[in-house]
Amino acid sequence: MSDHLRKMGPLAADHPLLKGDCCAACQVFFKEGDYFTLVPLGPGDDEDERRRAREGRPYNAVAAVIHWDCGDTRKAIG
Repeated sequence: MSDHLRKMGPLAADHPLLKGDCCAACQVFFKEGDYFTLVPLGPGDDEDERRRAREGRPYNAVAAVIHWDCGDTRKAIG
C-alpha cells in the first residue's frame, strides 16, 4: 500500500491531528514526531463526486488518516 501513498510528517507539536485523533488502522493516538498518510476511501455521499468517480473522472475522496507504519505493507511482508 505504501508504494502508492504519500508519506507526510513528522507531526509538529501544534498539528491538528494531535488534538485527540487516532489512527483509523490501529486506534492509537497520534503523537508528535509521527509520520502519517491518507488512505482514500471513495467519493463519499456527495452526488457530484460519486458521478465523477463512476465516469472515471478525478474526484475529491473521503480519506482515513493512518500512521505511516500502519500502511507500510513492506513491513508486513518482510
